[in-house]
Amino acid sequence: MSNENAGILMSVYKPAVSTDDAKIADMWSISGKLLHTDAYRRTFAKLLAQALGDRDQSILDAACGTGFPMIELRDLGFKNLTGADADRDLLDEFRATIAARQDRDKWNPELKLARWQELPQRIDRQFDTVLNVDAAIGFMDSWLPGDMRQGPVAIFARVIEVLRNFHAVTRPGGRFFIGLQKNNHKGNSYHPMFVGRMLVDGREALAHWNMSYDWQTRIKTWVNQVEWDGQRFEQMRQSYLFDLDELAGFLREAGFAAVTRLPTPDDLYEDILIATRAG
Repeated sequence: MSNENAGILMSVYKPAVSTDDAKIADMWSISGKLLHTDAYRRTFAKLLAQALGDRDQSILDAACGTGFPMIELRDLGFKNLTGADADRDLLDEFRATIAARQDRDKWNPELKLARWQELPQRIDRQFDTVLNVDAAIGFMDSWLPGDMRQGPVAIFARVIEVLRNFHAVTRPGGRFFIGLQKNNHKGNSYHPMFVGRMLVDGREALAHWNMSYDWQTRIKTWVNQVEWDGQRFEQMRQSYLFDLDELAGFLREAGFAAVTRLPTPDDLYEDILIATRAG
């Protein structure tokens, strides 16, 4: 990601009542909104739609969150969309967004609560295409304290385990699209990034990411900083760290027969691999 590639969005965010770290209740949400501008979402969805092709194919978004890119794909004519996510609150927000749409009576997608580690047990069918985009794959264990695996051997085994689950819900001959952040390349140890600015309670907030890459432990540390009203709020997350070539190898080890790369323009912050399951 680069400063130039991060969209800047001015909007109003309703803060929590207290003035401690909860004042900006979910700073990752703020950064997500700043990165995922309407223009960014449209650009991403058009690229994905061109690669997907057939509007009638069955598609599972296995990290659907609050609806990106499912909503945009729906607007581009894709009809058979299913979503899954491990966060119940994000799914509820997705449902609320759908309910507020003018076509809410015409679209009622199936949304399933499912962790990637239990995907074949939660999803009882296979799909023509499975999506895991928006650079989500490294965060699989990061949201519950103590769940992060330690050391490259354990981390790589964990990634392959999850990729096998994506393979299981992809039909023979089907495809799996997976995204990885562009800055995950060896030799990169630190990457500061200005995310954008927005209004919070009538005052401007500035958001930055500082990302550190430890290639020995294979842990990437994200420090999200929001400066607002003379205060600096910080929130840290960690994710697993591997590069695009390693991810391609993991996909083959998980059972996919072929892996190709979908070129993405500079204004999209992730690389995308397309893995095909043997027919």
